[in-house]
Amino acid sequence: MKKFLVFLVLGFSTSIFAQEVITSQQAKDYIGKEVVLKGKIASIKLASEGKSTNYINIDKAYPNNVFTVVVSNKYLEENKLDIANSVGKEITVKGTITVYDKDPKKTPQIFNPLEIEIQ
Repeated sequence: MKKFLVFLVLGFSTSIFAQEVITSQQAKDYIGKEVVLKGKIASIKLASEGKSTNYINIDKAYPNNVFTVVVSNKYLEENKLDIANSVGKEITVKGTITVYDKDPKKTPQIFNPLEIEIQ
């Protein structure tokens, strides 16, 4: 009976944290929602001198990008991430999808994700 109860509790807690994984193409349908997104890094734009914002474009390079991960220099430092040579690598991010109001293309983005993994 104890083994069954432990399995039931572990099985239930795992399903609570399970989240659907979406693609960059689906991101526009999830604005305002927390998601896990997987894709391939197509291009990056590192922060220029005096700036602190870095852009990781997923699946399609700028200016044809369909989804962007936006990270600050501080975020990269705190998470010990080096994105300079990451083009072509797989990326998984978890966070809330937003749209920057001054972006005329209204490209979906995640700013400083809750979790990020580059392989």
